[in-house]
Amino acid sequence: MKQNYFILALFVTVLCISLIFSFYFFKKTVHIETPMNNNDMAGQADMHFVLIIQELESPYLQDLYAGAKAGAGKNGVTIEYWGTEQTNVDDHIKLIEMAIASKVDGILTQGLTQEFEPVINKAEEKGIPVIFVDSDLENNDERTYVGTDNYQAGYEMGLTVLDETSGKIKVGILNGNLININLEERVQGFLDAISTDNRMEVVAIESSNMSKIQGAEKTYQMLKSHPDISILFGTSALDSFGIVEGIKKAKPSSEVRVYAFDVFEETFDLLKTGGIHTALKQEPYQMGYTGVNLLIDLIQGKEIEKNIYTPISILTKEDVEND
Repeated sequence: MKQNYFILALFVTVLCISLIFSFYFFKKTVHIETPMNNNDMAGQADMHFVLIIQELESPYLQDLYAGAKAGAGKNGVTIEYWGTEQTNVDDHIKLIEMAIASKVDGILTQGLTQEFEPVINKAEEKGIPVIFVDSDLENNDERTYVGTDNYQAGYEMGLTVLDETSGKIKVGILNGNLININLEERVQGFLDAISTDNRMEVVAIESSNMSKIQGAEKTYQMLKSHPDISILFGTSALDSFGIVEGIKKAKPSSEVRVYAFDVFEETFDLLKTGGIHTALKQEPYQMGYTGVNLLIDLIQGKEIEKNIYTPISILTKEDVEND
């Protein structure tokens, strides 16, 4: 009898520990925030949207959420902010499944890989419209995308490098990861632009896995293997910050110019001090704001455009010093 009680007690203990770890994992995977609606429109808050992203703590994506929240508040819509701590396609898909099960009225999400296609189809079969923001699915011919024209943005950065350099140039590229089609498009646009001049040679392309620490280490390794690199191109803010740290560690004997994506407070400081030579500014706030309004248009039966590209601008030290 005592043995049975012991086994039962052990089973209950293991079950409790399992539940605790499951809850912890869930909390680490998804953060949910429901903003308060505009009081003047609270009675109209009969639509419920969700924004599902990767990299919850990314300032860039939090800015995107701020825009979505502003658009929701203006229209009396409830919007929630869900996401993964780091890029994880399986967990991202699970969150979309959760949104479908919750019977939300609309979904804003990044398009990462073609693995998203079945769950997006499922949402639409349930009458839930989906709009991609910031990152589009490859070969997406059906659903609306709101965000930067990433290929063109990379191309513009490549042209900027051509305009600002002379002679033979060795280039290194740090790409956030190999999952995000938007980052791959930036790299391809950049490569296509600089390939028009045979004095440019790309000697290394590495992935930071969206980690500043890994980005710094990959940069250090690139510069040690190719000490004649004079241009480093980063496809995201984390890549750019990692590049700056990697350059400090490598201590190259000649100047290495950093061409960066995304502009935050740290980016402004690095532009002013010369740590970053040029940065491309996107408009994530506008992406979120526009995305919410387009979901409302879809629900109301209006036709919307397939691609809505938000503005970009290229900033240098002179631009930020004059602000």
